[in-house]
Amino acid sequence: MEISGTKSIPDLLQEKTRLHPDKELVVFEGADGQVQSLSYGAFSERVNRLTNALIADGVGAGQAIALMVSTSPEFLISWFAINQAGAVMVPVNVFYAPDELQYLLNHSDSVGFISEPKFIALFNEIAAKCPGVRVKISTRAGADQSGFRLLSDILANEPATYQAVRVSPDAPAQIVYTSGTTSRPKGVVISHRSSLTQGISIAMLFGMTPADRCCVVLPLFHVNGQYVGVMPTLTVGGTIVLLEQYSATHFWNQVRRHHCTLMSIVPMLLRTMLAQPARPDDAHHEVRFSFYALLTTDDEWDQFEGRFGLKLVEGYGLSETLGICSSNPVVHGTTKRHCIGLPTLGRQMRVVDETYADLPADQVGRILVRGGAMFSGYHNNPAATEACMRDGWFDTGDNGSIDGDGYIHFFDRSKDVIKRAGENIAATEVERVLNEHPKIFESAVISVPDPLRDEAIKAFIVLRPRESMTKTKSVHGALAIWPSSRYLRFASFVPPCRIPASARS
Repeated sequence: MEISGTKSIPDLLQEKTRLHPDKELVVFEGADGQVQSLSYGAFSERVNRLTNALIADGVGAGQAIALMVSTSPEFLISWFAINQAGAVMVPVNVFYAPDELQYLLNHSDSVGFISEPKFIALFNEIAAKCPGVRVKISTRAGADQSGFRLLSDILANEPATYQAVRVSPDAPAQIVYTSGTTSRPKGVVISHRSSLTQGISIAMLFGMTPADRCCVVLPLFHVNGQYVGVMPTLTVGGTIVLLEQYSATHFWNQVRRHHCTLMSIVPMLLRTMLAQPARPDDAHHEVRFSFYALLTTDDEWDQFEGRFGLKLVEGYGLSETLGICSSNPVVHGTTKRHCIGLPTLGRQMRVVDETYADLPADQVGRILVRGGAMFSGYHNNPAATEACMRDGWFDTGDNGSIDGDGYIHFFDRSKDVIKRAGENIAATEVERVLNEHPKIFESAVISVPDPLRDEAIKAFIVLRPRESMTKTKSVHGALAIWPSSRYLRFASFVPPCRIPASARS
């Protein structure tokens, strides 16, 4: 038996609701500045009503429901209701293009789609190609929602009695799609047991208590928002503060207003905060520290900690490790700058050479992880699952070293992945979409430095014979004609060139 016992995610919510039904669980500030608060009891009641609606609609244990919803209480209500019905939540990146959404719905075998009005038109473009989706729910009222049931109607009319479909703790709780080196994302299967184990591990790492109020400003469709923010906070019975929209101008006022004590940020947020005019009250807040990932300069680090009066705690993780798998100590131990720290509770990490033999201290090699909260494999992709495992160790595909104190230092990614504003982008995924364009014969995508987002996308394209495309059209016209990847909006293009005669067939 493991530290989470036999509990599932719905069991954790019920346990905390019984302990303090009237305490704030979720505080939400919308993009319009309006604030909504839900107690544990009120939140659980909404989860119960949606659960009962899903069960009545025939959603069964193990079936997948895709969730394309911006950061909001409705995301969390849907997540917990899906799991309480015994089903599997499939969070959808809200920047997905139709082609990407179609792939996710079909590959995950989703029987349901919960969304909000602004994404329904996108779904309708590909609905005919996703015949398995039969349960459709909109979290808010909108213009054209034919075929979608309103969540407000469900919450007003369904019974609030607690009903749960029991599943094994090792059953899937969600499938997170993540970019890798292949042309299509892989579905990372995460169990209830791993979810609870990660919540306990991170709560212990951070020294969290029920008094903590964790600010979640990163997307909830990502493991950072879920397993650095939501699950550890729920584990200790704290309060989750959701910000629908990040604004460098308003962020610290929001943090003060909602008495936040913890947060997690990426370099883009750090740099935009530093770019704001300094204020006398910049360090007047209750935040103890911020978890932080990805490289930044010593000058930026010093400026941020000095100006805002809080400690940055650097760490490392992947979707397959449910976020953090190594971190600098928060409560016990020494913090090392530009270092991803020590393995978290229950984990082991190694650095190996190309034969998978352990390397001595300070030598760079491949980072392997095992133990603790880990993914269960890639959905419908046993070959990819087998390829990334070595005798029970997960091969991250990243390179690093271990120093004489046992601290791990990240070096680089061996995968063909671009890291833009904290999000992994497979270069081959962008190339696949570009190569589908009728004018393009071939493309190559690389990363280039970006002062705000760490890395940006640059695409080199080769046109087919007798085709033409100006630089302006290659940026705008091609995107309008062929908008099948969200990443094309983030790419810059070099002027196209002709196919060399030797390459023509």
